[in-house]
Amino acid sequence: MATLSKYPMLLRSTVPGEAPRINKVFTDEYGLTLQDLISKPLLDWIHPSDRQALQHILDTGEGQVLARHLTKQDDWRMLRWRVKTDAGRVVALAMSHRATETEVKMSEPLTSQKSSLTETLERMVHIVESKADGCRCSILLMESDGEHVAVGAGPSFPKEYNCAVQGLRIGPTVGSCGTAAFWNVPVVVENIAEDSLWKDLRGAAEIAGVGCCWSVPVTGATGEEVLGAMALYKNEPGAPGPHDMELLEISARMVGLAIEHDRLEQQLREATKTEAIGVLAGGIAHDFNNMMAAVMGNAEIATSSLPQGSPVRMNLERIVTTSVAASDLCKQLLAYAGRGNSMKETLDCNLLVKELGDLMVAGLSKKVSMVFEIDESPHSIVGDHSHLRQVFMNLMTNASDAIENNEGRIVVGTKSVSLGREDMEMLNSYPRLEQGQYVCVWVSDTGAGMDPETRAKIFDPFFTTKTSGHGLGLAAVLGIVKSHKGAISVDSTLGVGTTFSVWLPLVSSTPVLEAVASTTQMVLEGSRILVADDHASVRMVLVVHLESAGYTVVEAEDGQEAVDIFRRDPDAFDCVLLDHNMPKMDGEEVLVELQKIRSDVRVVLNSGFAEDEMLARFKGAGLAGVLHKPAPRNVLLDKIEKVLVCS
Repeated sequence: MATLSKYPMLLRSTVPGEAPRINKVFTDEYGLTLQDLISKPLLDWIHPSDRQALQHILDTGEGQVLARHLTKQDDWRMLRWRVKTDAGRVVALAMSHRATETEVKMSEPLTSQKSSLTETLERMVHIVESKADGCRCSILLMESDGEHVAVGAGPSFPKEYNCAVQGLRIGPTVGSCGTAAFWNVPVVVENIAEDSLWKDLRGAAEIAGVGCCWSVPVTGATGEEVLGAMALYKNEPGAPGPHDMELLEISARMVGLAIEHDRLEQQLREATKTEAIGVLAGGIAHDFNNMMAAVMGNAEIATSSLPQGSPVRMNLERIVTTSVAASDLCKQLLAYAGRGNSMKETLDCNLLVKELGDLMVAGLSKKVSMVFEIDESPHSIVGDHSHLRQVFMNLMTNASDAIENNEGRIVVGTKSVSLGREDMEMLNSYPRLEQGQYVCVWVSDTGAGMDPETRAKIFDPFFTTKTSGHGLGLAAVLGIVKSHKGAISVDSTLGVGTTFSVWLPLVSSTPVLEAVASTTQMVLEGSRILVADDHASVRMVLVVHLESAGYTVVEAEDGQEAVDIFRRDPDAFDCVLLDHNMPKMDGEEVLVELQKIRSDVRVVLNSGFAEDEMLARFKGAGLAGVLHKPAPRNVLLDKIEKVLVCS
């Protein structure tokens, strides 16, 4: 069992005159005191053959290397050196390589299920305290920034002590837990009053009434991600007993598993909620869009029969406009579930963000300044221009709203980042990203900020802090970002401000502007179309629109009737327009039956779901096209015309 009380440890910075930190085992094995070590520079103690390797990582400020250290007896002993940089200080930690290579064995897992992570951690603390006579135990958890810790559990300590260490910034020489979390190694302090690691925390130690502290890092299953630190304390100075560190390290492993389990549960709850909203959105989309199709269609039909300038015509045009707006709300709900209609193309993210920012500047209060920190090199992404525009515009608008009528500042920026495994673990984003190259677009403001309770709900549909909001803005943003295989993170402090960061995968190709072919507004007179929809009001609108364009239309009330009509004279129809969700036989079943009767039949599916989702679902099925309800008259006719012309 590897414990720091059994193996030597040396902690030195490159700052001249700064005293190193050593443990008793180092003094016993190497015969060196602090005064000995201070007497000459660090590299003078290192074997000449190893100095260059150690010097290299000291110069770079980060790395690991094996290097031999001189003893009082003039022989050499191997140490494993870790070098990190903290606040401009380069600090080196040296431990016996025997300690770093020793495996820690796990005992039986904790099987008790608790209702919350806090209760689980407190239960673990009580178990450890019951097995370590005369000891008190605490757990500190790493905050999302990876630089500070919060109290996870410390029921045996005064509230004042827990408050004193809440938000503590970890570092190379910050107490026992702060140092253990920084270096990801166990740290034993046998005398808090004398140990330099506690020089800035002795006041807190006096509040708690502790004389020694032995700490181990809490890590994830791989041992690489530091999730916090766990420690044992005694009232008097002293070294850990033969089993104290073993108990502590095993418990810390189990705490790490509990934290990861809680994290996975949160992700599962979020995924389940998203899936449930997606199912709900699908049902709403079908029924709601059917109603909107009837309202919009009838209003368009009535409008076409009235002269320009008629007051009645103006009222009907308002109905059409309102119907489109109502349908857009439904599209936002579909976007939250990742089921929105999208057309992907290669875009320059920098250009898109800058264009939107320039539009926003014109509408900002003179009290608010908007600053751009756009990366000079282009960042190509594959995405839907309209949807991404909605994402960035929503974030900029929210930033402006957060400042309200006060003086403030909005910063909009882009940068390319390469995210590795450690970056993934540190990045508090939803959903979790994969390793790779990304463009990060951030929008920060100096507005009111959010408390943790509000921050936890901002992506929930229908949650809003605005008096006039409907609560679908950020919900749609999350869905759109997820559909682009990206992620979003938020960092907010009440009274300070908020930063939203969107991460989107980079592609190597440059933006390509695709020309959109326009179709001639030609009427294929004599073309015969079979229309199947179980909603009479929707079917009537489709029939009127198509007949007004010169088509011959045959109606069917459900899927079975559509198949029967088509079977009687399959060559009589140039196109079939099917509702996706019908009784007796749905659109998918009808499509299969029609193709059995005539393999080259051209079928357009009319659905409340997004067009790209339906095309993906029916990929390879021979579908000629998809219409998204409610489709205005011009969109309907354009789709039918393209299908007939391209046949």
